[in-house]
Amino acid sequence: MTFIRTFFLAFMKKSSLIIALLILPLFSSGVFAHQSDSVGDYRIEIDWKNKPIVTGESNAIIVYVSEIDKSKESADQPFDSKKGIEGLRKTLKIQLVVGEDNHSIILPLQTTQIPGMYESPITPTFFGWSQINFIGKIHEQDVNLALHPLKVQKQEVLQFPPVESTIVESGDFDREINDLRGDIRQLQEIIDELKKQELERETNDTMGDMMVIAAMGLGIAGIVIGVISFTKKK
Repeated sequence: MTFIRTFFLAFMKKSSLIIALLILPLFSSGVFAHQSDSVGDYRIEIDWKNKPIVTGESNAIIVYVSEIDKSKESADQPFDSKKGIEGLRKTLKIQLVVGEDNHSIILPLQTTQIPGMYESPITPTFFGWSQINFIGKIHEQDVNLALHPLKVQKQEVLQFPPVESTIVESGDFDREINDLRGDIRQLQEIIDELKKQELERETNDTMGDMMVIAAMGLGIAGIVIGVISFTKKK
């Protein structure tokens, strides 16, 4: 029984790790994306002009500034150009900060035909997360605010056929799946052996518990394989 428990715990650890690796990217894309906030009577929102946001591709950061509806959170209300704030090109600066070394650049705010909407052209040569610092004034309101735009992706997201590194990663992942399938076969063999032993002697609580554990392991394995298949289709 000790062997079965040890095997089951190792199987559960491997399954949990694979599930975590599969599910984490589904949630992480928006975790750090803090794209709107309020300062006094005003609402500030940022976005990228072109999506997906890819390193090395020409793009622009879009800035929306408007009067805020104080009855709602900034994230719960859309930009309203009728309440847009104009004339901020000289009074409000935006600073883009990237990397562990906090490289930064001051980007100019260019006006557009839409009141309260500004545009700052940039070609990101980095990938990953960044930060936008707003410094200056909106009319008489002092502004010192940090927002986090959506993540800049590597060029591989637009490349076809996939680059070699992606193929290698896929191969490694397939090997993990094959290992998991091998564990499933071992679990099935354990269940079959337990059933055989049950026929040869009276069933006791311990034997029943171990069969339940093994069956649970097969169920979890099925879920893992299902998640893997769904993820690959995505």
